[in-house]
Amino acid sequence: MDKSKTLLAVVIAMMLGGCGQMGSSPEEETEKTPAEMDPADLPQIDAFQNEYSREMMVSTEPVADGYYLMRSKIGVYTIWFPEDAVFMDNASGIDGDHYEKLRFAYESEEENWGYIADFEYFYSGSANRPENKLERLRRRWDFEGEWKELKDGKTTLYYGVKENETEYGLEVVIIGFKVYESGVPQATEFSYIASCVDNNLDTCQVHLDEEEAFVRTWVESIEYTQREEHDG
Repeated sequence: MDKSKTLLAVVIAMMLGGCGQMGSSPEEETEKTPAEMDPADLPQIDAFQNEYSREMMVSTEPVADGYYLMRSKIGVYTIWFPEDAVFMDNASGIDGDHYEKLRFAYESEEENWGYIADFEYFYSGSANRPENKLERLRRRWDFEGEWKELKDGKTTLYYGVKENETEYGLEVVIIGFKVYESGVPQATEFSYIASCVDNNLDTCQVHLDEEEAFVRTWVESIEYTQREEHDG
């Protein structure tokens, strides 16, 4: 083969090799997380537009109608984020890898309805003694009813529902404790208050059954990560 043909073969080989490198394989491609994306390219809801919650969002794809998946800041559980909710970063926080608090809120003048919800995660410690937590919740919220108990695989959910007549109108309060009982105990204490935005309007309606169903869906979405005995 003469030199000109040899050179041409080398050039073609290099071009082909370069083209092959330009097209990365699926294994080499890594999908950007919401925290790495331009906010303008993300869903226009607080979960993705709030800089504090954005770093905890798992994907821009909803996990259910009206919900997106959020991973706790310390990475020990996931929870659904209602698409209309606002993440209250000034009332959320962590303490090491054993405690985390998340607060969400929602208010709509059009619907004349709103809520505030707190989720507090505990690793070991309080998670080992759900009866103590429930007793504290009972006293704090002046709850006199019976706890409802739901078992689902590795978790047990205890919760109570009550109505309060306040100077601002009717409130629905839902409180409880969800415990992960496989391996090292983990748990989430939660409280939820729903009420009308303007009690003086005829559109003011808060339905206990609807609020209970909403909160159950939310709390049941919590999935804990298996932790080792020496964690924390």
